[in-house]
Amino acid sequence: MLEWKAVMSPEGWARATFGEVRLGDERRTRRAVKLAEAIAREPNVSLPKQLGEPKEVKATYRFLQSAQVNYEALMRPHLLQTREECLQRAVVLLVQDTTELDYQAHRQTSGLGPIGNGRHQGFLLQTVLAVEPTSGDLLGMAHQEPFVRQPAPKGERYSERVKRERESQVWERAVQAIGAPPQGVVWVQVGDRYSDIYTLFLQCREQQTHFVIRAAQDRCVDERVEEVAPDLKGRKRKAGEPPQAHLFETVRGWAVCDEQEVEVPAEHERKARTARVAMSYGQLRLLAPDKREHQLPSMLVWVVRVWEVDAPEGVEPLEWVLLTSLPVQSVEQAWERVGWYRRRWIVEDYHQALKTGCRMEERQVESYEGLRRLLGLLAPTAVRLLQLRTLARQQPERAAEEVVPREVVQVVALKTGGGAAGMTVEQCVGRIAQLGGYQGRRSDGPPGWKTLWHGWLKIQTLLEGVHLAHQVLLE
Repeated sequence: MLEWKAVMSPEGWARATFGEVRLGDERRTRRAVKLAEAIAREPNVSLPKQLGEPKEVKATYRFLQSAQVNYEALMRPHLLQTREECLQRAVVLLVQDTTELDYQAHRQTSGLGPIGNGRHQGFLLQTVLAVEPTSGDLLGMAHQEPFVRQPAPKGERYSERVKRERESQVWERAVQAIGAPPQGVVWVQVGDRYSDIYTLFLQCREQQTHFVIRAAQDRCVDERVEEVAPDLKGRKRKAGEPPQAHLFETVRGWAVCDEQEVEVPAEHERKARTARVAMSYGQLRLLAPDKREHQLPSMLVWVVRVWEVDAPEGVEPLEWVLLTSLPVQSVEQAWERVGWYRRRWIVEDYHQALKTGCRMEERQVESYEGLRRLLGLLAPTAVRLLQLRTLARQQPERAAEEVVPREVVQVVALKTGGGAAGMTVEQCVGRIAQLGGYQGRRSDGPPGWKTLWHGWLKIQTLLEGVHLAHQVLLE
């Protein structure tokens, strides 16, 4: 279980996260720890503001441009710590997604590639977060890969395109890099529609890991669960032969098994709401897509479909068709798989924490390699921002002074009114969030990482003032 002191102490967290970094010289390790501590104190301000003294700023930029420092080495201790956490749990969700980091405002940064529609420059980032399925606690990053998009060669033929490495293979590389779980442990890859890649399913099977992925492709399917002959897409259908079945039409014909209410989070222009959904589930065989040069095997999967009943006027009805390698043999198991898929929103929170909480896109570094090195420091910092929310959910009724540092509870009580004695963890966290702008209305839900973090920064500032005043009185 995470502890407040381990996460919230900038100095302790920096030592625990980067103290074992191997950069060829102990002085570089000390520099990494010192820089991580400065970033942890105020992750949302610029490096000059985080470091203060001009000589420290210069030393940091030299560090970020040093060939002896690399992203992989900086990330390694955190990834190993996450893996240890994963090995202690029976089931772990590995939630994966891609985001773009945009540096169009920094045209002088070298080594970047096209993003979006090709008019902006930056790089892409694939992140896999390890999540405890029941509580939703974030254990850490299981894998991360930054990469630069390579534009397609002009005049490239289809036969040439299918032979070169595809950008979507980053999903498969992530599964391969994490590898197989130990005996008796279940790891489940969770992804949205962009991860509906047939070769990814095969890679999961090869690594002995499971998946819950939202379908995007209307794949050819067979309702017979026994092995079938390879799907030869090029052949003509014989007279009287039934048409080839497809995924979406097939599952939309299944009978309703159950109904529930689910909370739909806000996203882009969509407001958060409660939706009444129906659910059905069953078993199908996915037929491999025609790869022309070689035929892939078919695959048996379970499918859970969730769709909204009586959606509000003007709102696009919710529908998820989830493909999973895990057995779904009861209504309870079907809802469990749906719940696991819904954990995927945490990776979007993570990328937002990296961009807005750590200001990754606003960092002015001369090169892509320099940005990679800085990412090696900021990526675990973004995890730390989200873990504050995890801590807030643990043992909410316990006395705050038993979990949170006593001086923190006292400052919170003095700032917000009331006494420290008898304050619960939930009450303490709620007051910290209010300092960060949390309104606490019934429709607001629990505090998010942004309001908690802004409130915590205010408490840190007050604590620093208390410590300085104490030193003045001693003098």
